[in-house]
Amino acid sequence: MSAGTTTTATTSVTIADLFAEVQSIESVFGAMGWAEDEIEQAQLRHPGATDAIWHSFSLLTPVHPLMQRSEPLFRAYCREILDRVAAGSDTRPGTAAEICCVASEASEKAPLTSPAFGLYARAFRVVFPDQQFPGEEIRDGAYMEHVEALHGAAIDDIAADTRRRLTRKDRTLTGIECAGLHHGEPVECRYRPTQGHLFVA
Repeated sequence: MSAGTTTTATTSVTIADLFAEVQSIESVFGAMGWAEDEIEQAQLRHPGATDAIWHSFSLLTPVHPLMQRSEPLFRAYCREILDRVAAGSDTRPGTAAEICCVASEASEKAPLTSPAFGLYARAFRVVFPDQQFPGEEIRDGAYMEHVEALHGAAIDDIAADTRRRLTRKDRTLTGIECAGLHHGEPVECRYRPTQGHLFVA
């Protein structure tokens, strides 16, 4: 390169790149809409915990790529977290939706053991109660009953261990401060700091 010659670095951006970026943005906004809808439904299910549920939006972030692509999967994830919030339960351990995600990935790499298969089936039925577990249609109708009868205790152990491994320490409601407005509307929220007396000179 001769003295005085300059080069300009260029970045090649394809239509596919732009399309993928747009899809990513759309999936994020889609998930936000699903989360807000699940919050509204949870408030109807748990009228005594509406404040805590309203402030739980930050807990409802997709934690697996599959959740951004599957509305039923992500909604089930939100419902489990919000029901835990309403019950005052620990929101950190893994959810049925997360178990479905990791079990699905594992099943693509190697055949699942019978207890792991049973765990996947259990979680799937929680997340997709109206759907048939993949492959179940080619088995005897009582197949899962046999799996539970033979491996129920092992499934319980794997379920507890998997939820522990999927624990997210930052998935908690802490340090909540409310300005007394929900969606811009004044509310009597339990998380609003106690207001002191006003003194007029």
